[in-house]
Amino acid sequence: MIKLIKEWVGPLALLLLKGIRVQHHRLSLSKTIFFNFKSLPLRQACKLPVFIYHNTSLYRIGKIEIKSENVFQGMIQWGKLGYKSQGNGKICNYGRIEFHGPVFLWGGCIIENSGTMRFMGDTQIGEGTLMLIRDYLEIGRYTRIGFLSFFMDSDDHFTVNMETQKVTRNKAPIVIGKYNWIANKTVVKKNTKTSDYTIVASSNTLLSKDYTENGEFCVLGGVPAKVIAKGIRRIYNYKAESELNEYFKSHKEAKSFQLNKTPEDLEKYCLDNALHF
Repeated sequence: MIKLIKEWVGPLALLLLKGIRVQHHRLSLSKTIFFNFKSLPLRQACKLPVFIYHNTSLYRIGKIEIKSENVFQGMIQWGKLGYKSQGNGKICNYGRIEFHGPVFLWGGCIIENSGTMRFMGDTQIGEGTLMLIRDYLEIGRYTRIGFLSFFMDSDDHFTVNMETQKVTRNKAPIVIGKYNWIANKTVVKKNTKTSDYTIVASSNTLLSKDYTENGEFCVLGGVPAKVIAKGIRRIYNYKAESELNEYFKSHKEAKSFQLNKTPEDLEKYCLDNALHF
């Protein structure tokens, strides 16, 4: 019992001692404590792994599971205010949501789920993103989703072909690969599947089918989405990004910077120093 009390008091005391930062980001202690102890096993809940912010309404918590070997305070942050945040976020979960690692859902995100949602970890969901899930959604590790995007794995209503009288299935899974980078205001519909390292390059793109046949390092865009480039990947190395920014800042006329690396070194260059949560 004493050990359990220490595990509970420690994280709460730490939050209170950081009152200035908590107040700045409008973290709700009451919602945070309620959410953790309502949804998680006691040993996990005592660590306060889920932070809930004031502008996020809890309509229904449902089943929440953290399937990670490393469970720590604030690893999942729901409703954190950003400079693009608009309106209130909402959680209405009648199904199951799994977290396999750290996840940031920025301010104004709305989740309405009656199926299974699986976040593989180190993921950011941009401000104002709406996810309406009836069947299954999986977001791969280290994927970034731009603000005001929309995910829906169901048509909600059935339709009938008047000639054949066939009624088609109105739900199908959405599976987003790891290291995807999805532009803001992207619409993702049922049956969407993307390969690892996919980039959705343009706002207002519509994803609605299986794109995995295009392979990794594929760039999609348009309505409906089509391949606009191949062999392109995002650089997650923040130190490399800083160096590149400095280069292009000091070379106003330069349109590109030439690297000269082996495939192994290029892999390392893209992923080293990536920011984890």
